[in-house]
Amino acid sequence: MPLKALAPLLVGLLLAGCAGSSTTPAPAPAPPPPGVDAGDACDAEALQGRVGQRFTATLGERLQVESGATTLRVLRPGMAATLDYRQNRLTVRLDERDLIAAIDCG
Repeated sequence: MPLKALAPLLVGLLLAGCAGSSTTPAPAPAPPPPGVDAGDACDAEALQGRVGQRFTATLGERLQVESGATTLRVLRPGMAATLDYRQNRLTVRLDERDLIAAIDCG
């Protein structure tokens, strides 16, 4: 059968496949984890000037308070970390010399 003769059949099949589809509503956003309040969200923007400083436990506590985070996570090179996002957690990434390489929330 020549290609021109198959064209209407193919168009009909494509349209028939689309006709049966229905639109479903988008799922609702996931609720925050238990014990997390929207007011607990951390803010790392004001801490970016600390990148490059030597990390100490005292500095970590200060960063946590200044960010408003309820938890602090310090990651050193090669450390495993969970990929879960927590809006109330401050993450401080260090380099091999314990200098702050990055500060973010999550």
